[in-house]
Amino acid sequence: MSELEDRFAEAVAAIGGVLKRHGFRKKRYVWTRVGDGIVHEIDVQRSHGNSAGSVRFYVNARAYVAEFDRAIGRAVPDDLTRANAQFETRFEEVSDWPTDRVDVERDADALGTALPAAIEQVVAYLDGITDAPSLARTLRESGFVLDDDLFAWYCATGRSSEAAAQFAAARERFGDEDRWPRLAALFDETAEKYGVPLP
Repeated sequence: MSELEDRFAEAVAAIGGVLKRHGFRKKRYVWTRVGDGIVHEIDVQRSHGNSAGSVRFYVNARAYVAEFDRAIGRAVPDDLTRANAQFETRFEEVSDWPTDRVDVERDADALGTALPAAIEQVVAYLDGITDAPSLARTLRESGFVLDDDLFAWYCATGRSSEAAAQFAAARERFGDEDRWPRLAALFDETAEKYGVPLP
């Protein structure tokens, strides 16, 4: 094994050490924590551009809430770890890690300190997703204005003001694009299904 691969293994071990303390279980480069109707997942994704002289990886975080899917009429699998996550982000978006990837050579001094600290921040972020309302808040605050499921959840649960706000935010951001009439029609279709008026 090369020196860079040794450093990669050390980085994965550092990440795993943090996640094990928080109740995550590891399978290869994926750590999963299953709660009452909730799944939190963090994985390490090796870069396709790696070579003998360069080893880089990304860290992704995901969350799934069964209650959210039930509200919009989607089937919930018996094994929640097989469900499609409703929220996904890269770890630099929710931590102090300064770049979009970890380079085991460039970041060698940070692998045992700053990297575990960033993973702690990611866990704390996922800890905030405990039910359907907190998932919806996370999606909204993360800018998921075109998320069909989020809009459907607002409509299905009688949150008409939030549905209208999402529609308005989508129109403001994408209203000048050629695709807006098609997007607006999707919003209209969902709103009509649940009897929610749109502005």
